[in-house]
Amino acid sequence: MRWNDLLARVLSSARPTFKRFWVSICFTVALTTTLIMSTPNRFSGSTSIQTLNRLSLAFVAGLLASWCAVLFYERWLWEKKQTGSELTGNLAALLSGGLVAAVTYPMLQEFTLVSMSRHAAICIFLFLAFFVIPCFRREDRLEMYAVKLFTQAVLAALFSAVAFIGLASITFTVSSLFSLKMSFDIYLHIWMVMAGVLAPFLLMAGIPAAGDPVENEDYPKTLKNLIVYVVTPLLTAYTLVLFVYFAKILITRQWPVGLVSHLVLWYSLVTIAILYFVWPLSPTNKWADMFSRYFPRAVIPLLAMMFLSIGIRIRYYGITENRYYVTVVGAWVLGSVLYLNLTKKRRSVILPASLALVVALSVFGPWSSFAVSKWSQNRRLESLLTKYNMVADNSIVPSSQAVTQTDRQEMAEVLFYFDRFHNLSDVRLLPAGFTMSQFESTFGFSYADAGYPAKPRPQVYYEAANQALDISGYRYLFDYTKINYGQPSAVTLTQGNVQTSYNRESQLISVTLGGNLEWEQSLTDYVKGLTAKYAQEDRVQLLPEDMVLEAVGANLRVRVVITGLWGEEDPLTDKINLGQVGFYVLVGDK
Repeated sequence: MRWNDLLARVLSSARPTFKRFWVSICFTVALTTTLIMSTPNRFSGSTSIQTLNRLSLAFVAGLLASWCAVLFYERWLWEKKQTGSELTGNLAALLSGGLVAAVTYPMLQEFTLVSMSRHAAICIFLFLAFFVIPCFRREDRLEMYAVKLFTQAVLAALFSAVAFIGLASITFTVSSLFSLKMSFDIYLHIWMVMAGVLAPFLLMAGIPAAGDPVENEDYPKTLKNLIVYVVTPLLTAYTLVLFVYFAKILITRQWPVGLVSHLVLWYSLVTIAILYFVWPLSPTNKWADMFSRYFPRAVIPLLAMMFLSIGIRIRYYGITENRYYVTVVGAWVLGSVLYLNLTKKRRSVILPASLALVVALSVFGPWSSFAVSKWSQNRRLESLLTKYNMVADNSIVPSSQAVTQTDRQEMAEVLFYFDRFHNLSDVRLLPAGFTMSQFESTFGFSYADAGYPAKPRPQVYYEAANQALDISGYRYLFDYTKINYGQPSAVTLTQGNVQTSYNRESQLISVTLGGNLEWEQSLTDYVKGLTAKYAQEDRVQLLPEDMVLEAVGANLRVRVVITGLWGEEDPLTDKINLGQVGFYVLVGDK
């Protein structure tokens, strides 16, 4: 009966969460399922694995949207002072989450800078909305709401970690005692279930409903001590370090390097987030009150240093997506601290709401990071070309004068940027159908002369699934599937008077009989010969039928079966450099 009572209490405590968030729970299960399905061949890069990865990302956005829908419905009922069923809220969550997932999935047909940035922006927008929706027009609720969710998230992570350790230990013990062969993937799957289903469920169990009171008296004592005696003193010390560096700049007049922008920006964002944990403590704690009052003032000079640093980079190298985000988010931080300094009655919900708007606008529309970056880099290229009279009739003509190495490199940088992150057709002055092989004829100097390789480095890879080998007619099997990179560069295996060897530096396989060479083959030459039959892509997945080499020497027959391979093509030499390879060598009589 004790076990029955315990199970009844567990189900009784879990039932409200199921009723309130069953659609969101379905999203976590779907997300975890796609991740588990992708693990057996996660490195293969096959179409099915890419489809599962796209589904996983779409389910993440759908999960966040479903949370927002439930909270919005509950907030609407609370404002109207009405009661409603959890079924209606979940139907709204199903509609919202399904719609968002359906929109984000086709957006991720290719994992490019644009698609991944937009997906990340959608998720950040929904995550911020998750905080804003329940607290909108409810003064001072957001701070304790954030504290409550953070505490619940820590507990959820702790419980899930303990559950994972326990289940993994049981699995390991059972497999060891009963001599069961279990793949490492089983432990990965257990972790995915704990992190992807249990942890979100425990988090959802602690999300306050719209009408639930969240009082300052509920602030956890451990978290209070961590914020007051550890986090805020460390942030204060970090602030002093940045001020000392700022003073050094003023004294030496050596302008800051690019890293400063990121150091200041992330520090500012983290500290603004910490303010939400500090504000509830301000009425009763002097140190918390001083920190919350003086940080918004102290950060302004540091932001000026950040804008100076990023401004120098933009002046010389134009705007890219990273510099755009640093500038825009830095402007949001500056606006936030000015608001905190100037307002008499703080409305803390304004900060995440405005940040969500900034995030959305930064990836959509003609003002997005992508549109602005392409415009800026076009301007940069056109300025360089005009400098050498290389523009005629809105097209590029080879320069009649020598172009300096620095300017050659800058021109190449612009094309490298478009070729890698966007499309060469976005460069306004390039002829239609331009490819990187036409660089020298268009600009009058080669891409390599500018300090860049002639083209991006395409990759080739192959990973065999479980397979059975036909070894009839062969005497020996030499296993090179686990080449240890701590070993010498040449690995040699011997059976009787037959010797095989593989040299990682020359990537040459050789077979000798009684000291006489019977056969040798360069894997780099072999793979290079294969790439001509494949489409010219950045990543080429080799086919299993191409991973078998057969040859006949003077006295022996040789068969090489490649089980795994990864390499990349050197654009300057057109050679394949194999960074990882595994294979079997079968040797038999002729």
